[in-house]
Amino acid sequence: MSDKGNPPPQGLEWERIGKAFGRLSQPVFLLDRQGRCVVPPLPDAFRLPEQLPEDKPVSRSGYLFLGLPGLEAYSLAAKDRPGAADLLLLAARLVQAERLAAGFSPDENSSLKRLLSGEISAMELEGLFEKTAVRDAAPRCALLVTVAGTRGLDMREALQDALPVSPGDLVVWENARSMVLARETGDETPEELTEFAMALLDTLQNELGLEATVGIGETVDGLSGLRASYLKARKALEIGRLFHPEARIHAYGNLLAERVLASLSPEDASRFAGLLFNRENEKLFNEEMLETIRVFIQRNLNLTDAARDLYIHRNTLVYRLDKVQRACGLDLRSFRDAMTFKMLSDLNTLGSTAGFPAMPPPERNVP
Repeated sequence: MSDKGNPPPQGLEWERIGKAFGRLSQPVFLLDRQGRCVVPPLPDAFRLPEQLPEDKPVSRSGYLFLGLPGLEAYSLAAKDRPGAADLLLLAARLVQAERLAAGFSPDENSSLKRLLSGEISAMELEGLFEKTAVRDAAPRCALLVTVAGTRGLDMREALQDALPVSPGDLVVWENARSMVLARETGDETPEELTEFAMALLDTLQNELGLEATVGIGETVDGLSGLRASYLKARKALEIGRLFHPEARIHAYGNLLAERVLASLSPEDASRFAGLLFNRENEKLFNEEMLETIRVFIQRNLNLTDAARDLYIHRNTLVYRLDKVQRACGLDLRSFRDAMTFKMLSDLNTLGSTAGFPAMPPPERNVP
């Protein structure tokens, strides 16, 4: 170990804190996670207790140790002498006061919410890394979880032990029914992230009886880029609920076509959708027919699989598809025509959601 000791955590006036420590009746040491002395900068290292509470010093090997509120990666130590416990509590309050003076929020969740909203300062961001003891460079992905109803539960308390999170993950509470999980992904693939989201939803449903949906952003390099992933997770929920209301998981990376369609103005969406969904075809595209087509496309245009899922005879399905072809000229057994129908159907949903007629009259000028 270098004779110069270890550098103190950045972002606070540690020199001023060190001077304040020096005026106390006996030496107080600021230690890092490995027990190395960083304030004052000495080459000494201590064997830390397994548990470091923030309200009661713990004795070990002739020293008292105390955890620091909001700085879980650091602790305080002093020789176990009369009055040392009060001294450590006083030193912890001194550090906390310095953090507040430097603009750090005492509430970790508040700082993380400010990070997601883009309102966090560079100094507070640096302090957040210290406070959460996370690696800024670790790849992360935001998962936005919204619950349909809390059933009177205190969500934070109910989910404290139920969430299947890893040690490097962070949970940010937006409100009583919405939270953001900043997952440290490592080598996780998008498919594995979706599987994790499924496990999370199953936990909420099976253990707490709660129905929820998840929006998955894209992986970013580090906590400092988490806002970009969060915004994409929110966009995924917004677009996914519009085009796939039956789904519980909406991944931003899987919604490319929907994102393109959503970029159209509601007026254009309604105009294009009106080429197919108009008053001439209103009786044809009733709920039964739309469900038939939805299942057929969902089953990759497989007649046998779709008929089984719809609980109808294969010939009945063929009859319905022929009916659409005769009326509109679209053979839904053709991939190109099926995708054309799907695109216009999504645009019809987009236009009607924005307040435009779901089936406007047909236009004479075809765009």
